[in-house]
Amino acid sequence: MGRDGRGGLCHKFVGANEVVGLMSAHTFSIVGVAFALATLVACTENANGAKTERSSAERVAAELDVCGEGGGEFAQQVCENRPLAELDGQVRATLVAESAAISDAGTTLLIQNQNRWRDAARVSCGIIDQAATPDQTQQRCLEAAYRARAQDAQTAVQEVGGYTFQRMELVDATPVTAEIASSMGSSAPVAVERNIRFPRIDGPQTPEIRRFNELVAQQPQFSLGDATNENVSYIIAYAGPELISVKFVISADSIAAANATNTVKAVTVVMGDGGRLLTETDVFRAGSGWQDFITDRAVARIAREFPDYPQFPPRRDVFETATKPHLWLITDQGLVLMFPPLSFGGSHADGGIEVTIPWADLREYLNPAAPAPIRPAV
Repeated sequence: MGRDGRGGLCHKFVGANEVVGLMSAHTFSIVGVAFALATLVACTENANGAKTERSSAERVAAELDVCGEGGGEFAQQVCENRPLAELDGQVRATLVAESAAISDAGTTLLIQNQNRWRDAARVSCGIIDQAATPDQTQQRCLEAAYRARAQDAQTAVQEVGGYTFQRMELVDATPVTAEIASSMGSSAPVAVERNIRFPRIDGPQTPEIRRFNELVAQQPQFSLGDATNENVSYIIAYAGPELISVKFVISADSIAAANATNTVKAVTVVMGDGGRLLTETDVFRAGSGWQDFITDRAVARIAREFPDYPQFPPRRDVFETATKPHLWLITDQGLVLMFPPLSFGGSHADGGIEVTIPWADLREYLNPAAPAPIRPAV
């Protein structure tokens, strides 16, 4: 790979038009996505957060211009479609503004994300032939998608806790098969969709930041051929010099089997010693009895939420979930215990629940050397 992140494999991978061809192919496998993501991370790390004299705004404006050269057949269709061209222009203008705070590597990813989204939106609205003119239904679908994207673009880059977080997106779509369409009739969806999002810290790539980016990167669990819609979204619950805690909401919807699953998880990274996942000893003193305390608090909270269930919830189930660090969110206010559906003895229809325990209530159990904001205030 080139030392500046633009040579060799990096150059081939991050070129805007080549990325669309590589990353949105309908036969693109999970292994392919994982390889592409690993290559992408390596390229951005090689760039080391540098920003050249050429402004990001200029580059984003040029490379996302649907009326520019090399945009492809669908970009040309958008260019010649006045309502879509105006909406695409709104998205482009927002991304130009968002690019002001990010590096050259971040700009490359911003452009890639938008080009990939545009291609997926086309398929999701039923336009298989890139050169085809959309019919009325497809036109309405595209306009709605572009309006939503214009709002979405406003949070493509976030400044939180002294970090610049850029949203990464693995967005793809493929038409449903003829077999599925035939079996489902008029209720069949147009496409199978994937929308996986996770944060990436832009800027200088210290060992801790590189490790954070590796730990929060999400990968598809299904291939598009599995006919399963897959969505992953995230919220940055806390970000500070010593710790970053991210909540992920994950859903998978099998089209053919009419089966949906929903869950949550946390990725909390201690930003020291090269970056690592949070452990229970980072939060609590060993032998302090913290497990029983947080379990009792959670049982009481869940029982209040579901008063119609007799002898509910089962304490054993609550204990098993409450004591798992990958289901802990760290916030300024306290420790949030996340209970996904089915994790506390209820039915899937009950959904999930969160139990927040203030740090003040946990003080006697906390590790005095815990990273902030867990560490008791002096």
